[in-house]
Amino acid sequence: MCKWTSILLSFRCKDRNRFYEECPHRKRFLNTVLNITPILVPLIVILPAYIFEKPVMFKFGFFGLVLAILAKFIYSTGCYFFSAVSLIFAVSVLCFGIVLQGEHFLYMWFAVVPGLAFLILPYIDAFGAILTFLLGVFILILKFHHHPIDTLLYYTINLVGFISVISLGGFILITVIDDTFEMLKESSIRDPLTHAYNRRAFMEFIKEEIARAKRYGFPVSLIMIDIDNFKRINDTYGHVKGDAVLKEMAELIMCNIRQCDRLVRWGGEEFIVVCPHLSKEEAYLVAEKLRKLIESHDFNGIKITASFGVSEINPEKSIESAIKLADHALYKVKKSGKNGVAIFDEEKGSDLAMD
Repeated sequence: MCKWTSILLSFRCKDRNRFYEECPHRKRFLNTVLNITPILVPLIVILPAYIFEKPVMFKFGFFGLVLAILAKFIYSTGCYFFSAVSLIFAVSVLCFGIVLQGEHFLYMWFAVVPGLAFLILPYIDAFGAILTFLLGVFILILKFHHHPIDTLLYYTINLVGFISVISLGGFILITVIDDTFEMLKESSIRDPLTHAYNRRAFMEFIKEEIARAKRYGFPVSLIMIDIDNFKRINDTYGHVKGDAVLKEMAELIMCNIRQCDRLVRWGGEEFIVVCPHLSKEEAYLVAEKLRKLIESHDFNGIKITASFGVSEINPEKSIESAIKLADHALYKVKKSGKNGVAIFDEEKGSDLAMD
């Protein structure tokens, strides 16, 4: 019972919709196909079937058109997965009409189903849709067409081979598209030198983090980091060496924070670590650990230190206010000798807990 329940739950629209939210290029492609299908079906199926007196294809063309329009309506409600399934079913119905009409020369249209399935469905669902389509075709052929066994076997081998080749091509194509999209997405949200998140990505995910914190009541803290005397490193060793220090420091930080924490390159030699589920006191301990790691680390013959400012985000206020508090604490550390950690206590104004 539990097994079947989990299977049914896995097909809930809101669960599959996450796939389309994470792959917006798939959603845009689905929307494009949904917009052109109600135009193409009357032109390339219904009208030719009427002109050349193909009554079965004419009826199935209308049925497929209704399903395509329904798929567009489902898409407008936000149920993208069910919309994609409905569209695949609409195209399959058109192909079933070809089978029942006995138009063997039109079997080339079967290539649309596997190609479209991989472009608009998750991989596992695409395979399922293709197998279901093939099963439907074979059932209709066996029921309505009485071919000799050798002819039927010949058609079966060729049809399976044809669909398999198209499916493989669709799979390779969408894999390349998905990989390219991921590369472009990563390049748009990551700093190219340090591979930390950039400001643009920070402003996007911090809103979601604050919304979750407000909903579930957990704290979120910020740790602002600034490398001490970084200009002197550039002047002494050159900018190439300075870039190497920035890159190595970012790697050091990312290897010593939790998986849920996120490192952001704020600008120049400044970084921010976003710490969900940590109060400012807990984030202070994380900052102190990072400070000691940086101080004791050998950056290819260069020794550096860093200053840290810690603040806790107030969900009722803007993110800019939390950044200003962390920056204020960092400024106090810089003024007090650098290589330290400070918390700005919003309730006590300028009171600071410093290392």
